[in-house]
Amino acid sequence: MLPTDTRAEPLGETQDEAVLERMALLVVGEHRFAVAIEHIREIIPARPYTPLPGSGPHVCGLINLRGRIVTVIDLGARLRLHAASATPDHSIVIVEHRGRLAGLAVEEVSRIVNVDPAALQDAAATLRALRIDRAYLRGVGETDGQVFVAVDPDEIIAPILSA
Repeated sequence: MLPTDTRAEPLGETQDEAVLERMALLVVGEHRFAVAIEHIREIIPARPYTPLPGSGPHVCGLINLRGRIVTVIDLGARLRLHAASATPDHSIVIVEHRGRLAGLAVEEVSRIVNVDPAALQDAAATLRALRIDRAYLRGVGETDGQVFVAVDPDEIIAPILSA
């Protein structure tokens, strides 16, 4: 059985809560992706990008975030899906990657859910249908009847920022 949303829990931690991980559900087209909250620094609205010549179609460009230059990657395009940055009111999820900030353009940040990482499954049929590089994946889960794919932002960002 896939993990389900356990709703907001009180701050006092019980033994069962200790195994849960808070994840943000990110929307790209009809797909839901989850990223651990610990990776996310902030979520900002879309803004103009400065193009980065020679970069792939999955790189939106650069933004200035309070004096820091941040590379923004389109999560949809990176995962070979619809480009999330094509949606005018998309969001940028700012994550920290090895001491640097990077952005992930997504159509929407849906909500925060509690997930048991040990319960994430390797649902091969779902993953094959998405054609996602397995290095990016943590597993497949479900909350309130919606399937999501938990992804590792470090694996998505590393090949781009190190190039």
